[in-house]
Amino acid sequence: MTYDMIVRDARIVDGTGKKAYGGDIAVKDGRIAALGEVSGSATRTIDAGGQVVSPGFIDAHTHYDAQLMWDPTASPSTCHGVTTVLMGNCGYTLAPVRADDQDYLMGVFSAAEEVPKKALQLFAPFAWETFPDYLAALRTSKLGLNVVSQIGHSALRRYVMGEAALERTASQDDIAAMVRLVEEAFSAGAAGVSTSQAPHQVDEHGEHIPSFFASEDETDALAAAVRRKGKRLVSVNPRSKREGLSEQDMAYLVRLAEISGGVVSWNDFGVMTPKWEESLEFMEAQHDRGHRIYAVARCQRPETRFTLKKLSAIFAGDQNWLEFARQDKPRMLAALADPAWRARLAVFWDNAPFMKMASVEKGTQPETAALEGRLLDEIAAERNCSAADVMFDTALADDLQTFFRISAPVTQDESRLERILKSPATLVGISDAGAHLQTFAGGDYTSYFLAHWVREKGTFSLEEGVAALTSRVADFLGLTDRGVLEVGKAADLVVFDADTVEPMPLQTLDDIPGGGTRMTKGAKSINWVIVGGDTIIENGTPTAATPGRVLASPTGGSS
Repeated sequence: MTYDMIVRDARIVDGTGKKAYGGDIAVKDGRIAALGEVSGSATRTIDAGGQVVSPGFIDAHTHYDAQLMWDPTASPSTCHGVTTVLMGNCGYTLAPVRADDQDYLMGVFSAAEEVPKKALQLFAPFAWETFPDYLAALRTSKLGLNVVSQIGHSALRRYVMGEAALERTASQDDIAAMVRLVEEAFSAGAAGVSTSQAPHQVDEHGEHIPSFFASEDETDALAAAVRRKGKRLVSVNPRSKREGLSEQDMAYLVRLAEISGGVVSWNDFGVMTPKWEESLEFMEAQHDRGHRIYAVARCQRPETRFTLKKLSAIFAGDQNWLEFARQDKPRMLAALADPAWRARLAVFWDNAPFMKMASVEKGTQPETAALEGRLLDEIAAERNCSAADVMFDTALADDLQTFFRISAPVTQDESRLERILKSPATLVGISDAGAHLQTFAGGDYTSYFLAHWVREKGTFSLEEGVAALTSRVADFLGLTDRGVLEVGKAADLVVFDADTVEPMPLQTLDDIPGGGTRMTKGAKSINWVIVGGDTIIENGTPTAATPGRVLASPTGGSS
């Protein structure tokens, strides 16, 4: 038999957690046609040279909704072996949207997910209005990887209620209209609905996003639509996410799970999450009760960057910082020089435990550049002032151009994070890929996980680690035709060297349309990435192939 492709001399790690074995993998018509000892010829043969061949990695939390309009490769995720992504998270999607309200929706996405609005405006006016229209446009676009999408509650609420979405609870007629639209989205292929009531997520004017104002009746109605249409996903940013899950939000997650009959998730969970152990035990107990509540957990060392020239998600929930960020630049500089303003702004930082991990990453003047890499606390001790004062003084000297970084120490005890990552109630992450382009480069999490948690620490065996990145996420999403290497399954494959795989150093690229930079990390030793039998990464370099598609909507909720 002649195949389209044969990968020879592979160390096959099939995604199930079973022991690796040697053999070949044959591909025909985008599907795995044979495994093990494969005879016959192929149009293309790849010599794996004993490297690992695994299912393509699946990322359960991205924001590629915007980036895919100008970058079908979904960089850097595909370089790290990702072949399928879930997007439409946190309540943010680019549909539904009325023609005269596109600027607002672009502003919300830009502010909350830190994607330059200028880039979005280059693609306006959008060629869609409804969510089915959007999916149809996505299906005809070039995609380098597979996409699963949810409909975002903020876009939905704004579409139905207009400016009233920011002013009041929804009427019964409003809710009925939202339910009708969300069911149309489900029928067109949306996998679920995402929402956020987190107060730190704001629009470009520093105001709360539409879904923040939703009542329980409203979110319950959307969850009921998930069950009624046989869908699967309800993704949530709980109101108390930053402070630690409250009892009210725990009950909220359980209620959504019961009403939807689906899978409820929230994101960016880790040892820096307040009350993390209590939250983890809560989710594990709910699994025992049959409620599928998950958190996407950060496997990397916590790290983020920010400047004071714009509102960061770090302090976007603080009223003093919201007022500060609404000012123009001259007034912001004046505020930082004003003792009364400084006292107001310092309240947040004086009560933020992560301030102990804040440092100067990049200064623009000789005196601030000399501080690079130093903790604000250390500098404050030398100057006999507060860490917040050091931050304000440095930003003033740099005309607000200073980059600050918050990162956990390299020597941090990781036993608690091991507990989180090994839990049946968590998924390994988090990339947030396509978002926070100037503050966080998390698209490397798959190669980091394989290097750190599998090879260096041995917390996961190679087989367990691959399963965590593939079949566990496929099961979570309800994807039955990928996530494992099995005859008949989709030929989404990754070829990598388990002995040397790791992220490359952080780099900054000036490649955002309309101007703008993004931070990113490449991958070392992820040599081939294959989507549906077509090679999208060859010898570590992206190809021009765009074999990705919008996947058939996953199901799995109760009827």
